Amino acid sequence: KINSVGNKLTIGVTAPIAGMGVAAIKSATDYESAFTGVRKTTDMTEEELQKVSRAFRDRALEMPATAEEIAGVGEAAGQLGIQNEHIVSFTRSMIDLGEATADLSSEEAATQLAQFANITQMSQKDFDRLGSTIVELGNNSATTEGKIVEMGQRLAGKQVGMSEADIMGIATALSSVGIEAQAGGSAFSKVMVNMQLAAEKGGDELADFAKVAGMSATDFAKKYKEDAAGALTAFVGGLGRMEDSGQSAIKVLDDMGITEVRMRDALLRASGAGDLLADSIKLGNDAWAENTALTKEAATRYETTESKMKMSQ
Repeated sequence: KINSVGNKLTIGVTAPIAGMGVAAIKSATDYESAFTGVRKTTDMTEEELQKVSRAFRDRALEMPATAEEIAGVGEAAGQLGIQNEHIVSFTRSMIDLGEATADLSSEEAATQLAQFANITQMSQKDFDRLGSTIVELGNNSATTEGKIVEMGQRLAGKQVGMSEADIMGIATALSSVGIEAQAGGSAFSKVMVNMQLAAEKGGDELADFAKVAGMSATDFAKKYKEDAAGALTAFVGGLGRMEDSGQSAIKVLDDMGITEVRMRDALLRASGAGDLLADSIKLGNDAWAENTALTKEAATRYETTESKMKMSQ
């Protein structure tokens, strides 16, 4: 009887405990290897590294991502130039974004948003706001977060006086009407640059933009200086009203010298969508100011049984 009990204990208790020990050791070594990437891509002191490591392991108890996955995003953050003091918050935002969206992984989000921040010179304190803006726009439009981010990278918005929220709002409107980022985004950027140059230099080009927007050249230049996104919206809206007044939008663009097929197609699609552009820009700016959409969406995902099982594991 004693022998039988011993066999049962070996099979039912000792072997599983030994297996858990092996798994724990493997998990520890896997994490150590993963965190080595953070060591290599940052210039942190050992004390700073220990704090970051503890933060990563603590995060793994709060979200359905392993400590190794979190460390992987942290390594990418170092490679992408995220400052040491922002690596933990950046990593948290990217993991949240990866969990909250269907077509944007944490690694993709880290790479694309870090590049976007570099292009626009965005403060690294604002990645949570950027994430909230993207999630809110994705939840309330006929496009996805991945397409919004891809389009946003193609738009040279910050270089023509627009905020990050403005850029993502425009990106949402364009991708919602089926414009592809690679071609349409670059084409629309050219329109924005042309508009900026017209506002700065004046002349016939400024008069053309102003006429379509329903303003005087002076008012349009002033509008652009104070609110570049608003000036763009006024122009696109005016283009959409051309047909109502018996004019051809295509001819108007042709008279302005906007004959490149992709530029014209992007403008015509945007102008034909009514108030979509203006609404998307407003929604993006509201989400940026509120800064709650990403946290709420991630929290909802973390409450699922699947997520809780991952956290327990």
